[in-house]
Amino acid sequence: MHYLSFTFHITEEWQQDLLIADLDAIGFQGYEQKVDELVAFIPADKFDESIFQSTIAPLTASYGVGYESAVIAERNWNEEWERGFQPILIEKEIAVRASFHAAFPEVKHDIIIDPRMSFGTGHHATTEMMMRLMLREAFEGRVVLDFGSGTGILSVLASKLHAASVLAVDHEKWAYHNAIDNFRANNVHNATPVLGDADAFSQKQFQIILANINRSIILATMPQFAASLDVQGKLLISGFLKADESALLQAADNEGFAITDQLTQDDWMAMTLLRN
Repeated sequence: MHYLSFTFHITEEWQQDLLIADLDAIGFQGYEQKVDELVAFIPADKFDESIFQSTIAPLTASYGVGYESAVIAERNWNEEWERGFQPILIEKEIAVRASFHAAFPEVKHDIIIDPRMSFGTGHHATTEMMMRLMLREAFEGRVVLDFGSGTGILSVLASKLHAASVLAVDHEKWAYHNAIDNFRANNVHNATPVLGDADAFSQKQFQIILANINRSIILATMPQFAASLDVQGKLLISGFLKADESALLQAADNEGFAITDQLTQDDWMAMTLLRN
């Protein structure tokens, strides 16, 4: 299989983070981050020019982010990320590592994540903030939805925090299969991976919903989150910038949510919302 590579020329670090979040949503599957460049990869048969142009238009128009593209041969992606993937510690309670790293017996939650091409290793600010917010909530006995589950990292943590059950929903086949492997690696037996979109949970109810996705999907799905969340349930969201705060809060207020907690890191934001 051939891949396309896109080399973006950036001027601010936050532009890399925004690009990665947006490109993940349209099928890009690997990245190389440099000081003033981001190289992104996508299978040639998954690339749609019109969707790509509409996705990057805000950055190219507002900030002059330019790029070049090229066709490349298939690469050994696992070998690529293994060279740079280092374990991380969060709040001195969570360790996130690959299967080839040594265990961290001194932490409460030692999580194994082999990400393949999926999003969510804890290294990105949004994933880390979601995990930090999760540590502040009571998961024991709760029914949980992880929407846009990626690697399944948040589902794994929810299980380790003694959730009763977790429904992990993602629309990408590679994320679905990656979550299955990561659940197995972490001995998680109460999380169910589902290949699908918001329809996959439309007839179900939850006490906690996790959604580390992007601004547009969160805004579009807010009514469904409210309908599927019990009264006094919690919605934890991230994947958006601090500049999007007012739009997210307005959408949340429209659906009867009130903010109870928030974090910011590297211009990114995460919130905990309570359904009244």
